[in-house]
Amino acid sequence: MKLIIVFCFFLFLGACQNKPEGYVIKGEFEGAPENEWVFLTDLGQNVYYDSVQLKGGRFEFKGKMDYPELRCITYFKNPAQRFYGWNKIMVVPIFVENSIIRISLPFSELPSKLQKKVPENLRIEGSNSHGLYAKYKERVIPFTLRNDSLFEAYRQAYYYKKGTEDDVFRCVRGMDTIRDRAFAAGVEFIREHRTSPVALYVAKNLQVRAYTRERAKQVAELFPETVKATSEGQQTIKKLLEQPLYVGDILPDFDVLNTDLQTVKLSTLLKKGHYTLVELWASWCGPCRADIPHLKEIYQHYHEKGFEMVSISIDDDKEAWLKAVKEEGMPWTQAFGANGKSYTKECMKLFGVSGVPSCVLIDKDGRVLSTNARGGWLSEKLMVLLGK
Repeated sequence: MKLIIVFCFFLFLGACQNKPEGYVIKGEFEGAPENEWVFLTDLGQNVYYDSVQLKGGRFEFKGKMDYPELRCITYFKNPAQRFYGWNKIMVVPIFVENSIIRISLPFSELPSKLQKKVPENLRIEGSNSHGLYAKYKERVIPFTLRNDSLFEAYRQAYYYKKGTEDDVFRCVRGMDTIRDRAFAAGVEFIREHRTSPVALYVAKNLQVRAYTRERAKQVAELFPETVKATSEGQQTIKKLLEQPLYVGDILPDFDVLNTDLQTVKLSTLLKKGHYTLVELWASWCGPCRADIPHLKEIYQHYHEKGFEMVSISIDDDKEAWLKAVKEEGMPWTQAFGANGKSYTKECMKLFGVSGVPSCVLIDKDGRVLSTNARGGWLSEKLMVLLGK
């Protein structure tokens, strides 16, 4: 009996010793060129955790995770141009946790950042978190692919005029429906796996600002208190509940300059009882200026029906802004974001955006109707509100 107990003790001790303290990623890209570099990065290739050269198509990364996290095995077709062309950046997302993880894929099948489908021959074993992440992707990839198809049809109809206004509206409504279904799928996944690190990842990436604060609160309440108490849980709850602007919010007020370079409150430029588009733009922004002809058409068509517009520039150079305003001849209210520099301007922070053009549509009482009121989305929304 004593021998059995001692034997079991050593088996247990051996199992504990074999259990990795961190992660070991053992990978094989069959057919890969010799001595090429692969990297362990974050999802956006902004953070580099490790790098190693391929030897016989094999590579290995070692490290330690404080908490399971989505990372990428990244290979650059042109290492000299790491930030140009998503079709030349090859990535394999992998949810890394402290375990021995094995990954294999023929080198010729490495997917680019543009590819949405998971390669059929990809094998990732040893990470329970990744297994759950893969199940989540199975749910949402059909939405992504359908959205991409609709957006391409939208581009053809809207930008290249190869379709009617009804075609544009059909695409816009279809993409909005897909967004809602993807959001619902994410919420349901969180409900089913609320203690998983993958559920926290899903929650962080939900487009909650397109919905109300109350809806975001409902998602946050799905997580148990034990999860909310962790540092990862706290970050997720903050991401859900502390967006600067949600649908249904009153538009924030802040200082701007008018075209006479006088400091005024944005609220003084808004007309009560009107639907108003508030646009953030810049004179140096090509897409912003390309949108102006469409905005002129919209303004001319709906202005007499109770539609107003205010464009707020995030230029740093006031003269460049005034020059662009004169060149474009925009007949609606113009303002200059007074506080901050370009992307750090107060208006950018209060709108919760990181780029321009960004457009918010507010109702007659100043509440946000849409945080994505550009192009065909604006046209469709105003047609519903004010008629053709």
